[in-house]
Amino acid sequence: MFPVISKIKTILVKNRKLLENFSYLSIIQVLNIFIPLISYPYLLITLGKDVYGLVVFAQAIVSYMGIIVDFGFKISATKNISIHRDNPKKIAEIVSNVLFIKLCLWMFSLGLLLLIVFIAPSLRENILLYIFSFSLLFNELIFPQWYFQGVERMKYITLITLISRILFLVSIFIFIREQNDYILVPLLNGGGIFLGACVGLYIMFKKEGILFVIPSYKNAKVYFKESMPLFLSNAVLALKDKFSVIFIGASLGMADVAIYDLSIKVMNLFMQPIDIVNATIYPKVAKEKNIPLMLKTAKFTFFGMLIIIGCFYPFIDFFISLLGASLDSAELYIKILLISPLLMVWSLAFARNGLIILNEYKIFNIGIFLTSAFYGFLIGLAFLFQLDKYLLSFVIITVLVYAFELLYRWLALRKLKIIS
Repeated sequence: MFPVISKIKTILVKNRKLLENFSYLSIIQVLNIFIPLISYPYLLITLGKDVYGLVVFAQAIVSYMGIIVDFGFKISATKNISIHRDNPKKIAEIVSNVLFIKLCLWMFSLGLLLLIVFIAPSLRENILLYIFSFSLLFNELIFPQWYFQGVERMKYITLITLISRILFLVSIFIFIREQNDYILVPLLNGGGIFLGACVGLYIMFKKEGILFVIPSYKNAKVYFKESMPLFLSNAVLALKDKFSVIFIGASLGMADVAIYDLSIKVMNLFMQPIDIVNATIYPKVAKEKNIPLMLKTAKFTFFGMLIIIGCFYPFIDFFISLLGASLDSAELYIKILLISPLLMVWSLAFARNGLIILNEYKIFNIGIFLTSAFYGFLIGLAFLFQLDKYLLSFVIITVLVYAFELLYRWLALRKLKIIS
């Protein structure tokens, strides 16, 4: 008995930093998931399905701009910071160039959003909603999550996220009183995010002592090119749910957008632990090229998620009733979408802690292209056979694309003889 306890204690001590990071990241994801779910019933009742669907639609449009601003730096910059964490001069170079590139991308994205809104008459009617929704991108622009994760200071990310999320939650119940207040939802969210992001910058530059150096074109070009495949990957990931929101809004209406949004929120509830686990081991796997750790972690995560999802299945209807009785039709869509987390356990591990840390960007990029083409093919079939009139079609397409992506990454690693 005592040898077992001693062995467990040794394992815990040896992996203390991983466990600490896992705990902080878990708190962050719980905040990111449950705070929106707490405000969800209130917003749905106060705004109504159609108006709430319009808010979600605007956020979906802006989220594409967020992908541009982030540009994959949450992974590439984290990796670089982790590798060079003992080199203050290199850290200053990475931080300065990443922030400069993000600022350029943020300004480009703002111009792109305004262009899209002015071109489309249906969007122009709610121009303030889209402009206020753009404030959400302060998180991508100035919050240095990638730095804190790279140096494994997860507590800062946790505290800042906690403050900004609670500010948003409290302000929703104070200021959103009637349907016409919908315009304030993204502004209140963006305000909390902006304050938190500014605190993050202050800690990085003042408390951590990071210096800002004038970025050079040569260095900026290197970091930009390195992160390009990750940006493309994030764009493809967005295609599988966020772009579908636009199709659903155009084909079915904003009420169906609200139902689909709930289904995706529940799916993401189970996606987040997978992301937490991969983000926790990422610095260690990236530094040591520790593929066995990646595989072992993925295996335990898969069986853990299988048990959790299995236990949740009988209570889906009850869970939906807590969020909104008018959304009971979401039960079938949620049950189908919950196949996706089981696929993503392996797919995300094979990508982030496999192909990316091994610098197999060419193979990674081919997968991005093929996945995008497969998604476009399925969407094309849906419109050809008039299946776009059914929300179920978009739900099934989402799962099929996740499955296709996993299959490609598994075959790629087998071809490289990384896995058997």
